[in-house]
Formats: sequence, C-alpha cells, structure tokens
Amino acid sequence: MVSHTGPLVKGVVDALHAIETAHSTPTSDMTSSHPTINTTLKSSLNSILTTMTAIESNMQAMWSQSKPADYTAYRTFIFGITSQPLFPDGVVYEGCFHNKPQHYRGESGANDSIIPLLDHLCEIPMPETPLTKILHEFRAYRPLPHREFLTYIREKSEEIGVQNYAVQDSETAVLFLRTLNHIRSFRWRHWLFAREYIIRRTPHPTATGGSPIVTWLPNQLAAVMELMVKIYDAHLAPKEGVAVVGNEDLIASHRKQVEPMMELVRDQKEKLAREVERWCQERGV
Repeated sequence: MVSHTGPLVKGVVDALHAIETAHSTPTSDMTSSHPTINTTLKSSLNSILTTMTAIESNMQAMWSQSKPADYTAYRTFIFGITSQPLFPDGVVYEGCFHNKPQHYRGESGANDSIIPLLDHLCEIPMPETPLTKILHEFRAYRPLPHREFLTYIREKSEEIGVQNYAVQDSETAVLFLRTLNHIRSFRWRHWLFAREYIIRRTPHPTATGGSPIVTWLPNQLAAVMELMVKIYDAHLAPKEGVAVVGNEDLIASHRKQVEPMMELVRDQKEKLAREVERWCQERGV
C-alpha cells in the first residue's frame, strides 16, 4: 500500500496549492472566476481517488493472502506495554531511563501516515473523546519528517479552508465526498479485519497498540461518516422550500452520482453502531 503513496502526497500538495492560489487571487467569486485553479483542484482530487483505489485494492488482497484464525498465534509478539494487562506497571529496561518503568504503545495502523494525511487535508473533526486522545498519542511514534509534514498539511488545510472551498460547487463537492468515502472505506475494511481476526477470536480487551479493541476504530470511522452525511445534506441533498443556488439540473446530476454511496454510508453508520453496542454488551465494556 505504501508503495502507492507518492502520487497521493503529490495530489494532496497540489490540491492545497490550488486553493491557496485561489485565495491569493482577488475575485468576488472564487470558484467561478478561477477555471484554471479549479481544474487543477479537480485534477488533484481525481489523482487522490485513483491512488486510493490502488491502495484499497492492495488492502483487500489481504483477505486472500492471510488466515484470520492464525493471527492470534503471533499477535502477542507485536503488543506494546501501554494499557496492556500483561504489563500493568510498565517495563523496566535495566540500566536505561534511570531504571524507571516505561510505557510504550505497540504496533498499530494509527502509526501509518496514509489516512492521517487525508484526515488533515479534509479537516475531519474527530470527537472529543479519550479514544481521540489515543489517536493523538500515536503521532509521536511516526518518524520526525512524517510528523512535520502531517502537521504542515493539517495547519495549511485549516488556514485556507479546504473543506469550505471544496463544497462551493457541486462537481467539486462530489469529488470531495468521494475522497472522504475512500477514508471511510479504508477504515471500514480495517474494522472488518479487527472484527474477524481479533474480536471474534479472543476476549482480550485491548488492541496491540493499547487502544480499546471494540471502540477504538469505530471512533474514527463514525467521524468520517458523520462528516459525509453533513456535507451531502448541506450541499447536495434536495431541500424542500429552499431555492437551489446554481444550475439545478447539474446539481441534480451530481447528486445522482453519489446517492448510492450515501445510502451505503447511512446503512453502515447504523450497522456499526449496532455492532459496537452488541460487542460492548457481550464484553461488559
């Protein structure tokens, strides 16, 4: 999956540059008065979509290249120390850190930079929960250049308002929604992996990184779904008694492109909530 990230990074940087250029060019209507800029933005988003399709294709292949029943045989060896019942008081590395117990997190998909890159570009608001705090803690485990680059993307996206700019016309809003949908799809697959490889096969309460195994992934997955529904409802869904801004036929055409996707999102959103509630009840958490 990581081998495809060159075009992904370029697509993200090009998208930021296009929007930043639009902001620096005086105009009364950013979207309609910058055809070249908007063409660049749409091209950048399409590049991101193409790359994420390749990445997810590789991710999907994991089902055919591995055996869920065998995962627990070696899972213990990638556990960390933080929040693990095996190490309630941490681990002392003799002769290091003044012999004080250390608490390190173990292997986690949150250590990777692919999805956080898109999280920051799309300005996905994560809920204020202890689970999100864990997500932030994982940032410290990435290489310094990754941390610095992701911080730059997050700050620049917020500064120029990527999300607000991307929804100013229905065509770009569709591309933005599809970008969010890849984040959802990636996280949904990750949830399915966790469910089939781990949750169904062991009562151990924590993931290898030390996060709660049942609620950790749904915390981020639900945030993406919430944003998708919010954007669709605000910018593409028909509203009774509200005048349409722009070409009504064009907006309706764009709406039709994403309606099946949004139906899936709403169904998965409800299904996820039911699954998490059931697993929590069964495990007493």
